[in-house]
Amino acid sequence: MAHVVERSARSAWASPSPYVALQYPIGNGAVERQAFAIVIDPIDPLPSSPEVARRIITLLQHAVWQLGEHPTVEDLCEALTEAFLRANHWLTTLNSGRPSRQWYRFGATCALLSGHDLVLAQVPPGCALVAQDHELYRFPSDDHAVSRYATALGNARQLQPALYYTRSAPGDLVLLTNAEYGARLLAAHADSLPGASPARLAELLEELAVDAGDPEPVPAVALRVPEPIRLTRQPVRRLSELLRLLLPEDGNQDSRTARRVDERDIDGTPPDRQTKEARVERPDERADTDADPVDAIDDQIAGAPGWHAQPLGAVAEEAEPPRVAKRGGGRPLFELIAGLAIATVTGLAGIWQLLRRRRRPLLPQDEGTFGLPRLERHEDRIRLPDLTPVRRQLPRLPASRLTGLIALGLIGALTTTLVVSVQNGRVSERKQEFAHLYQSAVAERQLAERASDPTIAQAYLATASQRLERAASLGLDPELLAQERAAIERTLDRLLRVERLSTTTVQVLGAVPSAPEGIAPRIFFGNGQLYLLTDALYRLEAGGTRLVRLIGPGDAVDGRTVGTLVGAAWADGAPIAFDGNAAYLFDPAAARWSAQPVGTFGAPYQNVAAVGSFAGNLYLLVPQSGQILRFLNGAYANLPQDWTGGLADKELRQATDFEIDGRIHVLLADGRVLTFYRGALETTVTPAVEPPITDAVALAMQPDRPYRYIGTRSGRILRLKADGTLVQQFISGAGVPSLDGLLDLAVDDVQGLAYVLTERGLFLVRLPAPPSGS
Repeated sequence: MAHVVERSARSAWASPSPYVALQYPIGNGAVERQAFAIVIDPIDPLPSSPEVARRIITLLQHAVWQLGEHPTVEDLCEALTEAFLRANHWLTTLNSGRPSRQWYRFGATCALLSGHDLVLAQVPPGCALVAQDHELYRFPSDDHAVSRYATALGNARQLQPALYYTRSAPGDLVLLTNAEYGARLLAAHADSLPGASPARLAELLEELAVDAGDPEPVPAVALRVPEPIRLTRQPVRRLSELLRLLLPEDGNQDSRTARRVDERDIDGTPPDRQTKEARVERPDERADTDADPVDAIDDQIAGAPGWHAQPLGAVAEEAEPPRVAKRGGGRPLFELIAGLAIATVTGLAGIWQLLRRRRRPLLPQDEGTFGLPRLERHEDRIRLPDLTPVRRQLPRLPASRLTGLIALGLIGALTTTLVVSVQNGRVSERKQEFAHLYQSAVAERQLAERASDPTIAQAYLATASQRLERAASLGLDPELLAQERAAIERTLDRLLRVERLSTTTVQVLGAVPSAPEGIAPRIFFGNGQLYLLTDALYRLEAGGTRLVRLIGPGDAVDGRTVGTLVGAAWADGAPIAFDGNAAYLFDPAAARWSAQPVGTFGAPYQNVAAVGSFAGNLYLLVPQSGQILRFLNGAYANLPQDWTGGLADKELRQATDFEIDGRIHVLLADGRVLTFYRGALETTVTPAVEPPITDAVALAMQPDRPYRYIGTRSGRILRLKADGTLVQQFISGAGVPSLDGLLDLAVDDVQGLAYVLTERGLFLVRLPAPPSGS
């Protein structure tokens, strides 16, 4: 059962379960410690759950791809959060077309190690065990336990993973597994886990699986933080140590040398070697190493000192990581430059003095002390060398106004040179950062073009767009960025099956009268002609240049005064209009209208989303009550029937339009289409569209044609198959009048023409032909 990845079994181990992944994405993990581990915990597993889990793992692993060479804690948390959101979005989209009992739900636990930073991201169920300083911590803790369904991947579109952060040290142990085996392992071997190796953890999990009779590999990953490689035995780790090597020896060092001479009487070793030997023996100059780190753990969150469980934005505000002992604060740039300049001058002067006085006797001459060692007092601070001899040898200039002007000019020139150098350095850094962001965006787009999974490709394109935005903030080469944005847009359009309408395919027919408040404007075909309902019922002439008014409020029909029209449709060979109290039928033979009162419940019908007719029956879609009302042919004066009998009334409250062809197809605002037959719900079709539909307002379809058309308020026209498969989606291209504010559409699928009614007027759109084979 044990499976060792490409690392020593002493440092990392991962089981061969399909719900597990472990990778070292950058380098070999020796000099720069980095690793990424994932364990997926399925809830109510299905036969296809392993394949779905592999897709989720791929989306989560994309987080590592987005990271740079030296990511901050904020970068790690943002990448993990974004990966969880993308995986959850893909999973909820997959579940939207399935019954709730067949939904894929997963818990997920990730551990991302980058240098000394260790970040855990978790969506229960799952279990993460971390051993630090011989203490064992569990995530989530018992105090923070929640329902496994409440926050699982795939359960809801809104999701926020729990984030935990700590500073890692060599020897720390991380174990990721599912909730079941995590509880068993703690119950049976809690005391021995902090000191266990990854190989020992694999044996313990295998024993638990054998005892439980589980033939499947236990989903688990174990990782021990490795020791970093030391390039030198005593590396210079601070700038202060480097500068100290350039300074003359201090008084304490001289006193130690004097004592050595006194003890040995006469030492034939040259003075420079004596100084080197004395420095090696000084314990305060030993280089720091990571062998025995001294860490301070201050906070206690979820029962684990040193761990931070907090929102993403708060991670970047931490003043100091909790596991690192406090050291001196950083120095501004000008202080470092000034210190380096002083150290350089001091070192050169010291070397000059040593060279000038290098022939000194080994023992001091007798100055009246009778050979006894001469006592000297030394200060603790560094004493600068006496530069008086150097100053006396310099040429002297007369102090005058000209001399002052020359000095000021030199100072100004040096200052200007320094400012220009700093500015050029910043410009160079901006150019390098711009080039890096641009090239990485191009690489992400190329990966998206080669990706076979649409969800993975969209993740690559989203990352490319984010990096282009960061590059745009630098203010360099906007034309190059515009070209890459256009390339990303073309790739995304191909991925989402988007076709952008051009000026040759969209024609503005003109403005139309406004509909009264609360009335849904409609357009529909009849005998090859287009009818329009706004403030009255109109017919569009064949030339498409003029509207002919047919019937409207205030007209007299059979002794009745027509009220505000709330709906209209094509009946058997003629149009029909409805004002809430009566239906008005047009007789083509007599070229006149007739009125048929309808049965009401004491008040005219209002809030009618759509009106339809089939076989002489009149149908009203009333979302306010969640009903489809039917008036029988020849008996309009009777009260209508609730055609669905209260079935799917919650869904019908979201209805926006319907079409009738022997069955009634009802469009909901989220793009779903409910098909009823004889009052019973027959099918529910959810379109597989990205981005998801949230504002569907119009449904158009023709008998014996393979496609349905859905229009959205945002101006999208979707061509779909009957099973909801997306064929094409049409949006306005650059320089084309926008179709946003769409109210209704009517499509002639044979000729490929679509009449689109928007808040700004009526448009004629010539739809591109569907791709071959669709």
